[in-house]
Amino acid sequence: MRALLRFLLLDEFDPDTGELALRLAFQPGPEPGLELIRLRLHLGRQGNALEPLIRELRTHVQMPMPPLWDNGLKTVIHAIEAELGGPEGRSSLRYLWVRTQILHPTDVARSTPNHSVARQVEILRDWAHRLDQEGQTVRSAELLDRLLLLAPKDVTSLAYLTSFFRAQGMAEEMASVAERWIRIEPQRVEARLWQGEALLRMGRAREARAAFEEVLKLHPVHLLAHLGIAQALSLLGGNPFPHLDAAQELDPAATASVLRETFDYRLQACPLGDREHHLEDLPDVLGVSGAEIQDYLDYLGLPQAGPGGAVREAELARWVSVMNRYALLPSGLNWSAPTPRHLPELV
Repeated sequence: MRALLRFLLLDEFDPDTGELALRLAFQPGPEPGLELIRLRLHLGRQGNALEPLIRELRTHVQMPMPPLWDNGLKTVIHAIEAELGGPEGRSSLRYLWVRTQILHPTDVARSTPNHSVARQVEILRDWAHRLDQEGQTVRSAELLDRLLLLAPKDVTSLAYLTSFFRAQGMAEEMASVAERWIRIEPQRVEARLWQGEALLRMGRAREARAAFEEVLKLHPVHLLAHLGIAQALSLLGGNPFPHLDAAQELDPAATASVLRETFDYRLQACPLGDREHHLEDLPDVLGVSGAEIQDYLDYLGLPQAGPGGAVREAELARWVSVMNRYALLPSGLNWSAPTPRHLPELV
């Protein structure tokens, strides 16, 4: 089977060097998948500026230049040259629109050149949707990010990108896009929840607490908001139990699952003079076996301080309190931390 041309995506134009960066995407065989070839066309030089692309098509996919690509690129190049002749022609900001251009090899209706901005938005959205269905989530997110250059308030794209960055573990990007989403839809609960989650991942517990509090103003009995505030308060050394109790009342099974599997029992700042318990001492401290201690570490979130194998007493006390209060162990642990000499301020 011959290779199948999929699209030509323009990446950027550098007015200082005259280079137009683009990517040629093709499917090399019958199996779904994309291969990409990066190219740079040099504008303003003698000869055919499209020659590098013609050569790559001939060499890698054994195909001639599609007429739609030839016409589309010439349209883009003509527009770039017109911009270069203007008073701000050397400003790179004048060429952000280049990143929004995509060319289909045979269907003019799925190519952005010569269409209105509104139609280009829908073309990019259609490409993103198709790529997402093919499992090409990274490419889909990239196109939606470019779509936002044309339609900065497109909440569907903002929601998709927030979800995408969440799945990829990219907390800073997730927080940034969620903030943009909130500016457009301040009453949108999902946007504020994801913003709070991203801030927690970044260690910005106070800001995360504020984000979840905004959710409770909109939805006072929202399970995830109560769990989010509890997590933020716990990281800050405050009292998470009022919000954990509320979550427990709303959905005991979901709350127990979070407390066992994902809740972070660490403190961002342990009390001054806090003791540490070495792992080998914990069986005697808690009255359980060494195997049980290992299970607590592996499966129940008991926080370990660094590679040395110690558990901080303040964090141990928080963990034991949660395990006992919500009956997360087969039997309760008969231990409580000694009263500290200095009580932390309430958060």
